[in-house]
Amino acid sequence: MRTLLSAFFSFFFLSLFAQTTMEKTTHDFGELSANADRYIDITFKTKSSKAAYLLRIEQSPEVVYRINTDLIQPDSTYVLRFQVNPKQKGSFDYLVRIYFSDNPQAIELHLKGSIQSAPNLSDNYLTRCPDFSAVPSEPQSSELTIITVDKETGAPLSRSSVAIIRNGEPAGAWITGKKGSFKANIPFGFFYFLAAHDGYLKKEAGVYVGPEITEITIPLSKDPALQEPVAIVEPPIEEPTVLAPEEAVEIIKEQTPTVDTVMQNYPELAKIPADDFSTELFNDVNVVFVLDISSSMKLGEKMDLMKYSLNQLVSHLRPSDRMGMVTYSDNAEVFQAPTLGSDKTQIQEAVSALKPKGMTAGGKGIKLGFKEVMRNFDPNKTNMVIVITDGAFNKDSDDYQKVVKKYAKKGIVFSVVGIQTKEKDAVMMTEAATFGHGRYVPIHVLADAQYNLLKEIRIASFKGK
Repeated sequence: MRTLLSAFFSFFFLSLFAQTTMEKTTHDFGELSANADRYIDITFKTKSSKAAYLLRIEQSPEVVYRINTDLIQPDSTYVLRFQVNPKQKGSFDYLVRIYFSDNPQAIELHLKGSIQSAPNLSDNYLTRCPDFSAVPSEPQSSELTIITVDKETGAPLSRSSVAIIRNGEPAGAWITGKKGSFKANIPFGFFYFLAAHDGYLKKEAGVYVGPEITEITIPLSKDPALQEPVAIVEPPIEEPTVLAPEEAVEIIKEQTPTVDTVMQNYPELAKIPADDFSTELFNDVNVVFVLDISSSMKLGEKMDLMKYSLNQLVSHLRPSDRMGMVTYSDNAEVFQAPTLGSDKTQIQEAVSALKPKGMTAGGKGIKLGFKEVMRNFDPNKTNMVIVITDGAFNKDSDDYQKVVKKYAKKGIVFSVVGIQTKEKDAVMMTEAATFGHGRYVPIHVLADAQYNLLKEIRIASFKGK
């Protein structure tokens, strides 16, 4: 068999291009429990007029696989099943190289994720990849009842709007029924909600849902700035209404503050609609985000606010814009190489894969961010480095001011976004942004996450200033 495979390899190696392609090059398992399914099916396809063979697979000992055949017939598909068996808890990222007879180069597959606690791998059956009669189960979830009530009286509030965000993206929206509630099948894990009702202050918070939680009550306080209503109150609706996922964004937009003190400093820009990012009015942008993914970002809603902010910006990127991401915790690394705005899906997948860990090496991240933005530096574009953090750059950051000033002379704008930062940290962030001719951008709630990042990009790139 080995001789036969070698013969085919030698023959197809002479081909000018590969015929076998893979449906995706990265799979993120997300957060796994120890007893969760840890396998995925990856589909390959050949467009060749001749058969192709699987030659070999190079992978970590913690990755096992099954094949349904080693021969791919002309113009057909082929399935490989991979299972990950991490030996310790925490994040994992395995690189798998797959060699086919019609491709002189390996096809690379990244298997990423995080496991809460390592499974007991002493039993051989746990480390064997399931055969193809098994089907990966859906993520664990349960039916959750969410109730909105008047904080003072405890009375249920019909017609409340509740939007849910998971991993930085809208996951659904509802209008509560007569009992002030609705039911939804929510996967276990962290989600972020925004609840609103006429005459009441909005409320938003992050909540972790596990198997022991079946009901969440959201108390809403009356808005003291409003007079008692004189109009007849609408009667409750009997049943809750399920809205389309994209309507969650509309609910958030409705909660945006009407007074914007930042834009008052830019009267010409303030006349332009907030979602206008046209090439006629704004320069092309070359931006690299330096993202704090230290352990403190796990607290509360910080990661969801950061991811939601980034996703809202990505939705406005133009094909000629370029966006990259550098992450920092214990160390700094390029998480997403600068990518054109025409490839929104790739950028959004990278945003979704962000996970907090380690300490805070802010200085290293800033230096790497400037290095990345310089790779595509264009004097005719707006070149920016934007740090997003929840606190001070408290490790290896003594000389960041010198670095910021150096690149400011080259025309690179440096801004700092603070996610639910304390007042003392906001002062330092404002000072740091001043060194780079940028601004401090606060993000405390979803309304801020909806607009403030795009607002900062628009201010920096506005042609009319």
